[in-house]
Amino acid sequence: MPDLRKTNMLVSTRDGIAYIFRIVSLAVGFSILILTIIAAVMTILVCVDLHQVPDLAFLKDYHPNSTIQIFDYKDRLVCAVEQDVNRVVVPLKKIPLVLQQAVLAAEDRHFYEHSGVNLKSMIRAAVANLQAHQVVEGGSTITQQLVKNLFFVESGRSVDRKIAEALVATELERRYSKPEILQMYLNEIYFGNGANGIQQAALKYFGKNVWELTLPESAFIAGLIRSPSVSGSPEHRADAVSRQRQVLDAMVACGFITHVEGQHAKFYPLSFRSALEPKPQHAFSTYPYYVSYVLDLIKARYSESIARRQGLKVYTNMDQIAQQCGERVLAQEFKRAPAGITQEALVSIAVKDGGVRAIVGGAGDYWAKQWNCATNPHTVGSVFKPFVYLTAFLNHSLSPNSEIEDAPLTVHQIDSADYSPKNYDGKFLGKITVRQALAQSRNVCAVKVAQMVGMDHVIETARTAGVKGDIAPNISSALGSSALSPLDLAGAYGTFARCGVAITPRALRRVETMNGDVIESFESDSHRVFPEEEVAWLVAVLQDVVKSGTGTQARLGDRPAAGKTGTADKATDLWFVGFTPDMVTAVWGGNDQNLPIANKHVTGGTVMARLWRQYNKLYYSRNPVAPGTFLAGKYDDQAAVDPKKPESDQNGLKQSVSRHHNKSTHRRGARIFSGHGLANPDGGVAVRRTVGVTEYTWGH
Repeated sequence: MPDLRKTNMLVSTRDGIAYIFRIVSLAVGFSILILTIIAAVMTILVCVDLHQVPDLAFLKDYHPNSTIQIFDYKDRLVCAVEQDVNRVVVPLKKIPLVLQQAVLAAEDRHFYEHSGVNLKSMIRAAVANLQAHQVVEGGSTITQQLVKNLFFVESGRSVDRKIAEALVATELERRYSKPEILQMYLNEIYFGNGANGIQQAALKYFGKNVWELTLPESAFIAGLIRSPSVSGSPEHRADAVSRQRQVLDAMVACGFITHVEGQHAKFYPLSFRSALEPKPQHAFSTYPYYVSYVLDLIKARYSESIARRQGLKVYTNMDQIAQQCGERVLAQEFKRAPAGITQEALVSIAVKDGGVRAIVGGAGDYWAKQWNCATNPHTVGSVFKPFVYLTAFLNHSLSPNSEIEDAPLTVHQIDSADYSPKNYDGKFLGKITVRQALAQSRNVCAVKVAQMVGMDHVIETARTAGVKGDIAPNISSALGSSALSPLDLAGAYGTFARCGVAITPRALRRVETMNGDVIESFESDSHRVFPEEEVAWLVAVLQDVVKSGTGTQARLGDRPAAGKTGTADKATDLWFVGFTPDMVTAVWGGNDQNLPIANKHVTGGTVMARLWRQYNKLYYSRNPVAPGTFLAGKYDDQAAVDPKKPESDQNGLKQSVSRHHNKSTHRRGARIFSGHGLANPDGGVAVRRTVGVTEYTWGH
């Protein structure tokens, strides 16, 4: 009879082994899956890294002083901006052999043996770094370092980037000879203390040309490569000399110099002196505000290495006539500006395509401050009111001919004393039309309309029109307590000029390599965001601002004009934003200290409206175009009256369902009270964060 215990044990053992086998199989399968996923992700990341690397053929004519050429909207060259003004390319034959050997000993002693990647060095460096728990040794070859400087300088340290570097280094070695690669490397890398390339390093540290360097000097410069920003500073000169001695020992170990030569070089006194350099020249002088804005856009979109390694052709929407007129008029008007105005700015945008035609970001020398008032925010004042009234038009809560009460208003606040807003002239006109309220810029009326339609809807209107800057979600923003830039406002007013079609302002049209290969193109992206008729009502009222309202100083005479004046609290910021059928222009004036302008007659309507007129008159005299017409003329003003709501019933105005604001929105902290209540004005403060951003105080 069989032994059942043994049989059961055997079965149990087999089941256990099978179970363990299944567990191991699952673990192996899971591990393979994880590794496969990691490999797939790594492959994608490497492909992304490689995508930014151009055809290496451009290095055949390697010259790191490549320029950025700026062109206007007619493809005419405006200026060329040098990228590295101090870099001078020196052929390898003029670089002393001892200096070449010092660099090889310090950075890549097997340079002439590998094919771009040295696996032994990489493994040795990885082990050393793991043992030290930090990066103490690099395993990159000279070719890999060159690839990093050319293509991956902003990419940081990552596995995928190192793989991409290795792949590109291998391809670079296949295309170019060792001497060609070494020459590029020595002229490309940074040696600290502002020295780009080997010639600049020789001048910076020893006041001589590279071909005049001695062995001790060559070893010192070669030693800077590992940590140029630290070793190149005078404060770390002792460390740099210590590193020089390590390089000399490495040269002896490589057989480049004898032990005696190395010892003699270690004790040879180094005489540090910088060659007398010419006074630094500005990178560009033509239209500095516009050009600097374009360069900022390029810097934000492309890596530094892309621009520097091959140069770029940047085609913009600049109109040189508009730019010249803007600079000239600002300079002239600044001289006659009232005391207290120390800065002015102007932006012009084409109505048809949103092309930014002119940017003048300040009065005076750009290089003295390098601050662009045209692209940075200032308290907007009453130039924000059109967004308030347009919201009411879109809601069909009001029309231009509706009546509103311009009468004393008291705001009962929970946490502070009652507040009574005032109009600029200190008067109240009683029952007036919306057309009159906006044309005469009555503050109390704007506050009532904003309360009626809700500030969240007003903000949504501004956003839809194209305003990108921050707008505080409280009733004070109805009177312009928020800070926006002239460029931002010009773009949004362009939507008015197109009767409801929004186009994002564009300074760039396309970017090319120096060989004419297109890197990127920028097309106008237009959308109808508002119905035509309601915007036409607004444009008709903004024409009244110029014809008989606060902006009469902006009248052009030979062509229609529309716009809005703006004066921030205590006249710290003055505005006029207006448009003709073909051009939108925003002008601003103020000061860096955010100080009030001590003259009660100084307003956006008296100062900036005149500047706007002078600019447009000069521009159209030099660039004659047909006056054109606004679409507002095709709508009968009488039809703008809402027959469903009595105009006199202002106390019972209710917010209607909007064709534009038909989605759920949030108050975002604004508190709406009953009766005459408004959002707490104490919340309406735009705080200065940097020079050029001005404050608003909701005061009595």
